Amino acid sequence: MCKHKKYFSLYFFLVMLCMKVSAAEQIQGIGIHANKYNKSSDAILSLISRSGFDSFRQDLAWNDIEVTKGQYSIPSKLEINDVLIKQASDHNLSPLVILGYGNNNYNAGGYPTTGQDIKAFSDYAKWVATRYKGKVPYYEIWNEWTVGTGMKGKGDIPSSDVYLQLVKETSIAIKSVDPSAKILAASMNPISPNGRRLDISDTAWFNQLIDRGIFNYIDGISIHPYSFLNADKSLRNPEYNIKKIDDFYNSIKLKNPKGIPIYITEVGVPTHAGLGGVSEEQAADFIVKYTILAKSKSYIKGVWWYDLRDDGKDSDDQEHNFGFYNYEFNPKQAVIAFTNINKLLKNMIITSVVIGESKSDQQVTVSLNDSAKNESHKIKWNETQLQQNGRFKALNLKTSNSDSMPVNYDENKLSRDVYFK
Repeated sequence: MCKHKKYFSLYFFLVMLCMKVSAAEQIQGIGIHANKYNKSSDAILSLISRSGFDSFRQDLAWNDIEVTKGQYSIPSKLEINDVLIKQASDHNLSPLVILGYGNNNYNAGGYPTTGQDIKAFSDYAKWVATRYKGKVPYYEIWNEWTVGTGMKGKGDIPSSDVYLQLVKETSIAIKSVDPSAKILAASMNPISPNGRRLDISDTAWFNQLIDRGIFNYIDGISIHPYSFLNADKSLRNPEYNIKKIDDFYNSIKLKNPKGIPIYITEVGVPTHAGLGGVSEEQAADFIVKYTILAKSKSYIKGVWWYDLRDDGKDSDDQEHNFGFYNYEFNPKQAVIAFTNINKLLKNMIITSVVIGESKSDQQVTVSLNDSAKNESHKIKWNETQLQQNGRFKALNLKTSNSDSMPVNYDENKLSRDVYFK
């Protein structure tokens, strides 16, 4: 497809699908690993709230909850998670709890595949939902089933039929004790054209689930649209990432005309010095643009960024560098920019998003109305390719975030190239 046609397609979809959406309605969340932070529950919850988030995503792994077969408890290492969930509402935060991974009492810790194993998983989920009834508005059934996250060395990925049965029984179990809880499932990547562990794409896999009736058991689709290493470099940019999610949502509506909410429960860009890494400023630019574009979509009900703190100190390790804060909890550029954009969008209604139709016109224009002041405003930026590190570290323009210069974000300058008028 030529560049001109690609821009026309993006222009068409963004203008047609984002009319008059309240920017304040969408959940803004963050993934956390609370038991690794060595901080008090109050300190963690205060930090999450202060950083502009209104939700957090935390797992309660099956293997930790059911150590002895048929007996459930919160182990000491997860007591901080337990307290966070119970106290979240005191900080105006809503938890999203991941239910997942194998259990050593069943199938040697592998995927639950038999009727007995699936029943055991749903019993664990029911115990969790009973403990937190009225305190957890969202449960996500499993995390990244199709790529084996958390299941290294635990066998092949089971079929979509197995996952459907797991979702069905778990959803029924949770709803039996907490009917108000919303059930999210899939945690798949609609951006990726190919499967990582399966011989079909995540989208094709999810279409199998639709055909088998998964919408009877869930309240929303969870997706993880990471694209920072996508072979199509245009998809690494926020504009085309969101366009691809539009395509996915529209394909779903062909099978389910009423549509179903989408929850982006994980997305992010790493600031490591290796392949695909970006500078702190690039990450902040991406997050600001993505936040604005995602908020323009009424079907996207929430975005949970990955994650609150860097998981380690190795500047070359991708998995150590997704945080909004570094390992010592010093703020990175991302959290400063994110807090600023969320404050700005608090009372805004997004009325349109227009992206230039041609190669010579790449400006993005977001029109907004301030519902509190009845004022019209615009946010503008030019679409640019995400600048990333290459494979050879010596040739990279950026090798460390230690050279980063702070950006002074304010109500007019939302990132280095995003302006509010």
